[in-house]
Amino acid sequence: MVMDHTVKDENIKSVRFSVDTDEKLTKLALKRGMSKQQFVVCMVDYFYKTKKDPKDLNDELLKNAINRKTDNIIAFIRTQENDLLIPTRKDTELVLRSLQEMVKFLNEYLIGHNQTQADILKEQSEYLAEVFRLVKRLVEAEQDKATLKAKFLKLLGYYIEHREQMNMMTSKAEKDALVAHVQEQVRNL
Repeated sequence: MVMDHTVKDENIKSVRFSVDTDEKLTKLALKRGMSKQQFVVCMVDYFYKTKKDPKDLNDELLKNAINRKTDNIIAFIRTQENDLLIPTRKDTELVLRSLQEMVKFLNEYLIGHNQTQADILKEQSEYLAEVFRLVKRLVEAEQDKATLKAKFLKLLGYYIEHREQMNMMTSKAEKDALVAHVQEQVRNL
């Protein structure tokens, strides 16, 4: 089959541009994995759909669109801040102040109450210590009393025994000696 190069495709148009522009176009197309023809078609579609001016390198339409979107976002954030964040912050501050006042009240009340209880406990401890001391003294005194009674009874028994052994013949000096001895023993109790 022989191809006829003389037949031109009517859908193909050519555009003339400088070698420098051709190099740029080739780099851009290769970078995106397209042929130069595909890249040019995509560029034309892009500018057609976006209605951007290819001469406007600063792209004022894009800047305006971005500014409008940014303004919308900022307005949304401000609305959220006014509707949600500021009331929430105020409520949180109110709750924190209330909690601080409650903690302060509880600390003052509990510290005072605990101090009062500590004072009462100390007073009761001192009172109980005194009661225990007195009970101990009473027990000791009771023991001393019992011991004293036993010694006295023994001494009385000694006196009675020796007194019965005495008769009419016992001299007054012996009787006085017995009384003096018993009196001395009573003093030593």
